[in-house]
Amino acid sequence: MLPTIKDGQRLHTERLDAKSKANLARGEIIIFKYPKDPAKGYIKRLIGLPGDTVEIRDGEVWLNGSKLSEPYIDSKLNLAPISRPAETVPAKSYYVLGDNRDSSFDSRSWGFVPEDLVFAKVVNQ
Repeated sequence: MLPTIKDGQRLHTERLDAKSKANLARGEIIIFKYPKDPAKGYIKRLIGLPGDTVEIRDGEVWLNGSKLSEPYIDSKLNLAPISRPAETVPAKSYYVLGDNRDSSFDSRSWGFVPEDLVFAKVVNQ
C-alpha cells in the first residue's frame, strides 16, 4: 500500500458489522481475508462497490465510464500500462486495488472480495 501506508506503520482501524459494511465508500482502505486463502489478511483500497463497472486503461482506473481521480497514487509506483476489460462488481462484493499498482496483488489478479470476508477499515493512517 505504498506510498499511503509504510512498512511497520501503526494504523487505527475500526471493526465492521453488517450495517457499517453497507456504508463503506470508494477510496476507503479496507482489511479483509484473502479470498483464495482466508487464513491470510490483506489491506487494500476500495475502488468498486456492488453494481459499479471498473475498467483499467493503460494503468488508469475508469469507474462507471469516468476516469477515477486517485491523488493517493504515486506515478513512480504506477508505471506499467496494464489494461483490464470492464467488469461489473457483483452484489455483496468489492473491487480492491493496492496503491502501489506495479507491485500489488489485488482484484486485477484474483477478482472480487466477497463482503463477508471484509472485517475492518483503516480510520486513520
